[in-house]
Amino acid sequence: MTQEEYRQVVKRINEKIEYIQQGNQKVWEELQPDVRAFLKSCAKRRIRGYNVENPEALVTELASAGFVGFMQAIPKYKGTEKAKFTTYATTWINGEISKELDFEFNSAGYKKKPISVKVTKVAPKSDDEKDMQAYEAMLSKALAQQRGNGVQLEECSNKGSYANERSLIQILDILKMMTDEEHTLSCNRLKKLLELYRKAKYQNATTVGADNTFNRMMGELLLEINPAIHTEDNDEDYRIKYKKYDENDLNNRVKMDTKNPNKVGTAPVINGLQYVHDFDHETLDKLIQVVSFSDMFSKEEKTKIIRKLVKTASVYYKTPYMNGDDLRFNPSAIHGRFSSRSMEDKRGFADKLKILQDAINKFAQVQFIFNRYNDEHELTPTRNRFVRTLSPYHIIVYQDNYYCIGKKQGDDRVWHYRIDLMSEIEIIRDEDGMIVPIEITAFEGLPISNTQWDPELYMSEHLFMGYDAPQYIKIKILSTDYTLLHDSFGDHYEKIKSCMEKNDKGKTLQYDIVEVRTSPEMIVQWAMQQGSKVEIMDKKIRAAIRKEIEKLKTLYNDD
Repeated sequence: MTQEEYRQVVKRINEKIEYIQQGNQKVWEELQPDVRAFLKSCAKRRIRGYNVENPEALVTELASAGFVGFMQAIPKYKGTEKAKFTTYATTWINGEISKELDFEFNSAGYKKKPISVKVTKVAPKSDDEKDMQAYEAMLSKALAQQRGNGVQLEECSNKGSYANERSLIQILDILKMMTDEEHTLSCNRLKKLLELYRKAKYQNATTVGADNTFNRMMGELLLEINPAIHTEDNDEDYRIKYKKYDENDLNNRVKMDTKNPNKVGTAPVINGLQYVHDFDHETLDKLIQVVSFSDMFSKEEKTKIIRKLVKTASVYYKTPYMNGDDLRFNPSAIHGRFSSRSMEDKRGFADKLKILQDAINKFAQVQFIFNRYNDEHELTPTRNRFVRTLSPYHIIVYQDNYYCIGKKQGDDRVWHYRIDLMSEIEIIRDEDGMIVPIEITAFEGLPISNTQWDPELYMSEHLFMGYDAPQYIKIKILSTDYTLLHDSFGDHYEKIKSCMEKNDKGKTLQYDIVEVRTSPEMIVQWAMQQGSKVEIMDKKIRAAIRKEIEKLKTLYNDD
């Protein structure tokens, strides 16, 4: 792209950003080639000087990451800033690209350098050097998260060695951060990471020491922290596993000190080291989902709990429900309680949630099959496996069912689909491998809108998750029966007036006329559920209720 072409791309984006904020899908669709060109230009600028084996693949990955920043900037841009939108958005775009560069691994043949280390063009490294470089990057990330600030890896001096007790604590810290069920460390790499750990955390360039001393120290640690002898019954009691631990390899090869039988004399080189965390990745996913979608915790409580859960895992663990210290899920999008049924069943409900939340985070369209249950208790596709396309905006929980809210392709209305009835969910990518951006519409809950969306209001207006357009409806209730309204509409009702009337027993009571905004079709079913405790005042809806009652009389007439 020439400078003039780039200038025209930027100009068109800046001229049309206001229409995008308003949810104009036509303008958004027309602008897509310009957005893509702009993001790829940002990505290319960021990797100048990098030694990359497959630059085009990396640019695609970075542009996809930058798209998230682009979308995050849209609702925050007020139009009153001195800077044009593209200038304003570059900060957000570069932030997301930096995360991809600093912390992620990909198949492009590129490995990350540690935080604060400048990357320049270098000669190709050996596989072992590349692996260590990757380990260093991940350890740098872990230490930065642990300390809450940047990690400096500049040249530092030897400030002296550490006592064995302190060295063991440092080793444990590294194993917790850098190993898990899918990642192990050799003894040699652990030693190198220990030296890096000391440089980064203490600015101390001291070396680890002789191999036999390090091996003996590791032997002491493993013998102390693990069961004395491995059996099938105590496998879950191991805190640090290693190669052939289940064959008691260390016990068979270690030699105790001849003068002190309680001390290790010599120990073999131990590889395949893996710290056993309190929760495996699958269990952590489930726990975080339960907390995210619970109605028992505030947003602040959820953030604290999920942050603590994530800290129990290695640096490799990722969850779509957190972005650094920020909760991705809207804690107000809960209505109702968890029932006793299991939401994580054979159909991979947890995986569906993760894919959809990941798509929401990336502002990406998804495709899926929608299903219904049959007489064999199985999910079967509707409309001959028709593939639906959705731009997902939010996930909500309504009366124990999870729904994904978004814009259906080719329809300006906002739809909601029960997630347990969705299958074969995939994030859509184009032929270049970039995600296909969400479509937009004039909706308060649009992710790029700068208005504050109220999920509880949405659920109140779509009673029983009805699709028809909500309207204002008047309801008469006893002045003591507001709990009925609150259970279905939350705080979204307004008292209009009061009146004194006699009930069917001749007792004079106060009745209130209350107005709600909700689905006119679903209010019919709701009124029939409540029976004589409520009275709908709107003529058309009263007529619809009478019609339903007549149907029931016909249905249940046994004469």
